[in-house]
Amino acid sequence: MTRPTRLLIPLALLTFFASALPAAAADWGVGVVDYEFQPQTRQIDVGDSVTWNFGVDGHTTTSKPGQPDSWDSAPDGGTNTAGVPFTKVFNKPGRYQYICVPHQTFMKGVIQVGTDTVADSLDNFKSKRTGNRVKLSFLLKEPATVTYKLTGKSRRTVRRGRLDAGRHSFTLRRLKRGAYRGVLTVVDDFDKKTTPRNAFVVR
Repeated sequence: MTRPTRLLIPLALLTFFASALPAAAADWGVGVVDYEFQPQTRQIDVGDSVTWNFGVDGHTTTSKPGQPDSWDSAPDGGTNTAGVPFTKVFNKPGRYQYICVPHQTFMKGVIQVGTDTVADSLDNFKSKRTGNRVKLSFLLKEPATVTYKLTGKSRRTVRRGRLDAGRHSFTLRRLKRGAYRGVLTVVDDFDKKTTPRNAFVVR
């Protein structure tokens, strides 16, 4: 009479462990034909891979700079041969833009990995003036590309590139007397843009 109960316990354990296992990673295909990636945009999960299948010679799949990860199917400066695929595993979330190097002005593609889970990329954007210099500080809640443009008598453009999450700062020195306005442009890995502004006077 107790045999059915004994069988239920191992069966329940098997069901639990099966549901706890992570989903198997998928491999997604992108066709590379004359002057086009098909499809041009792919939505995948973190841990999935993408395989570019080259139907013709003379093309590459190459990531644009300033992204969470990079790849180049022809790192020697050449191009790929028809019939030889190239595979890339994506372990970092983000919206990846890529090109074919010989035709980069018009042959482009996008791989979106996962979803953007951070609502606000930036916090605590502050400026502190001391004499003819100003220190700008901010907190990034996620990695992002940062550029600051200052208008006034001493125009400046500061390109910080892609920064990790955390506190960051930089100082503008030898500013002439006058009123200034600045724009901090923050672009996260999903191409979401934040543009806080500030103003100050150097006396």
